Amino acid sequence: MKEVAGVQVPGTPYATPPDELEKLAGYGRDIKRARAEARRLLREAGVPDGFSFTFMNRGVPMPYEPVGVWLIDQWRQIGLNVTMVTIEASQHVTELRAGNFTVSSDAQCGYQVEPDLDLAKFQSKEISHNNYGRYTDKVLDELYQKQSRALDPEERKRYVREFERRLQWHRIVPHSAKVKGWTITPSHYLNQQLDMVWLAE
Repeated sequence: MKEVAGVQVPGTPYATPPDELEKLAGYGRDIKRARAEARRLLREAGVPDGFSFTFMNRGVPMPYEPVGVWLIDQWRQIGLNVTMVTIEASQHVTELRAGNFTVSSDAQCGYQVEPDLDLAKFQSKEISHNNYGRYTDKVLDELYQKQSRALDPEERKRYVREFERRLQWHRIVPHSAKVKGWTITPSHYLNQQLDMVWLAE
């Protein structure tokens, strides 16, 4: 990877500058430090060394196959054991939309660099059928509308950055696909009676 990038194409008007992105965990250029931090965060989260999962990749030789191999190598270097399953390209989006994956490749491929196009997939599942994480985030929805309606480029840039920060720092919390009926809430005081949560096989 040559460019440090957020959700906008590097070097374009709404892209977050690399020096700003590099301050965020995972965006720095010191790969050894980033891997050490990733290992620490995994252990802190209770993920054991050698934890295994399946990575669903799109069956297209370029760029998906080499990127998949590279990702698996990166995960291996932080103590994860990943198996790649390649899905025929015609079925890949169907599987994504159905939620039939643990971890999957995905690509943003717009016909022009435009925040309305690039950010649309991150809106709540009720709005975007391309929200493969299947989450609801009303704050992201509101920020999307604000950036889309802003007439002043600097104001729009501020909303795009705020959207990107929320997406990165209030990101979706993954949990085992076996956990059913649990919805993360904005406070750990809510929805903790767990009477509607179960483990499936």
